[in-house]
Amino acid sequence: MDLMSNRNRLMPSTEDLGPQKAGLPLTLSLRVLQQSTHREKLSVAAVTIRIHYSKMVTMLRADTPDIGDGHAATDAKLLRRFRKLVTYCLGPRLSSDLLQSVLDSMDVEITLFKGIINWTQSRIILLFNRQMKPGGRTHTDLFPLEQVTLWALQIALMVAIRSNTPEHLLIHFCPLTRYETTSSGLSSMQDIPEEACTIVRGTARATGDCTRNNTDRTPFFPVGQSMAKGSPMGVVTGLDIINDPLAATLFKSFTSRSQGNLMHEQASGGTAVALARIPKNGRCHKDSKKNMASS
Repeated sequence: MDLMSNRNRLMPSTEDLGPQKAGLPLTLSLRVLQQSTHREKLSVAAVTIRIHYSKMVTMLRADTPDIGDGHAATDAKLLRRFRKLVTYCLGPRLSSDLLQSVLDSMDVEITLFKGIINWTQSRIILLFNRQMKPGGRTHTDLFPLEQVTLWALQIALMVAIRSNTPEHLLIHFCPLTRYETTSSGLSSMQDIPEEACTIVRGTARATGDCTRNNTDRTPFFPVGQSMAKGSPMGVVTGLDIINDPLAATLFKSFTSRSQGNLMHEQASGGTAVALARIPKNGRCHKDSKKNMASS
């Protein structure tokens, strides 16, 4: 946009712009920013998931039908499913007190778009907030920021993964359709319904300042943000686990972990968190087929 080519409204219409035309052009770059809710800004880490709201309500209707289908009831049903997932994943490796602290720190928020719930704009935001010590009354950071961020990225991978490879399918999770991992040999990628959730983004607290007044966020890119090339937006494929170092690292953090400790997360968490700060098109090889053939 060359602003100097536009006539000033106060200038007579017959007057020549003359030397004003020599002004340097001003280039404007417009970018649509993802909106963050107040609760997301205050959280330690968060995963934003795209949903099909009406189908989600139908699928969750069997969960405690006596509490209804209202907004708060749907929040509660989703939170219960995510907590069951985290219990399944962390239960063998955390004490019961620490596990309960993680579960209590979790929350779910459903966001709307201009007051209207629809497929392309409705979101589930899974929140990890500050924890509280067992028996305590004040919030603190029982786990490092990097550890909580890794948990959020791991859940993002579980939601986003779409692969026919059996070991990949085993870790798929969608709060709309199931809250247990898929049984080996009983399902395939075709069993994942079209309305299954996809990932929009991940964020985490930007600094070590954990006061409620600090709302700076660090964005993470567990999936690609463009549908122009490569995988569909919000999805991680089997090819991604081969070619994307973030997807491969997150997958290994599930399959190579030890029972009874967090050693693997402590070893790989920094790598995954660092990789997730790089947009997918910057950390992946462009020619996936070529790389697969050469490897």
